Amino acid sequence: MRDSIRGVAQRTASLPVPGPFRRAWGAVTARRGFRALAMVNAVLLWLIIPSGGIVRLTDSGLGCTDWPLCDNGALVPAATHHAWIEYTNRMLSAVIMGVAVLTWLVARRVDGRPRAARRAALVAAVATVGQVPLGAVTVVFDLHPLLVGSHFLLSIVALSAAVVCVTAADDHLRRARRAWRRIQSPLAVGSAVALLGVIVTGVLVTAAGPHSGDPDVLDRFGNLDQAAYIHVRVVVGFLALGAALAVWVWRRGTADRTARILALCFLPALIAQIVIGEVQWRTELPWEVVVFHVSIAGLVWGIGAALALRLARPVVTGDPPAPTGETAGAGGPARA
Repeated sequence: MRDSIRGVAQRTASLPVPGPFRRAWGAVTARRGFRALAMVNAVLLWLIIPSGGIVRLTDSGLGCTDWPLCDNGALVPAATHHAWIEYTNRMLSAVIMGVAVLTWLVARRVDGRPRAARRAALVAAVATVGQVPLGAVTVVFDLHPLLVGSHFLLSIVALSAAVVCVTAADDHLRRARRAWRRIQSPLAVGSAVALLGVIVTGVLVTAAGPHSGDPDVLDRFGNLDQAAYIHVRVVVGFLALGAALAVWVWRRGTADRTARILALCFLPALIAQIVIGEVQWRTELPWEVVVFHVSIAGLVWGIGAALALRLARPVVTGDPPAPTGETAGAGGPARA
């Protein structure tokens, strides 16, 4: 049996592959190409967050009564905006799932076989594929608030893994080495955990609010005022830890140029998120404002996770190890 399988694999490998596909595969399996693919994967995994938010906030979660198709097995949904919003999100999710799986497959073939990138790409792909059965269960249970929130949290898991994959691909390209630091690393990890707490408590606020799922369901999960009270306190805790980390890094300095760019992007995104959160609360949570809050929440987490990852294990300066294998497109020695 094993010999027959090996023979099929050899015959398949010997089949002629069109030149454009061969060149494209060679490009994405090079170090620079893989980093670009990992970045595209991360952006798409963020994009599904506002897309799913629009479905929920426009009460389109049950716009399609069937799954995976829309109405009574129809490939094209009925001419209602709820059905089209829900079905468009499903089609976008299918594309994003394909890119996530492709990223994992490429990670297994990229020059040097970076282990961290392979594992992170696998987690991102599994989490993205896992949205499919979770979506079916969510529809079956009429958009229970906890299942709707689980959709969002699973997207956060996929985005987190994609961020790790991008960082690992960038380190692999630059042949960068990282190490833990005695004070800075715990501060960065603590800040990331606190930021995750902000995300989770924000999901609980949503589950207790008017946009938790099916508008016909009157009983929400938890009390809105209590959930918002806890959420605000967690935000304050994150701000305190983040400020301590910022002061420490400011005094010590960092040679990581990407970390500085991420910090410059993170601060205005965080400020915008806080302002929008306050506005939506004072205006009784209109969905048009909430959708921006959800979208920026994914952006804040993605940038914040990437920044925390780089600060928790900063680049070790000094001569990089001698390159092995293909070095084309590696961009020369690592620069922090």
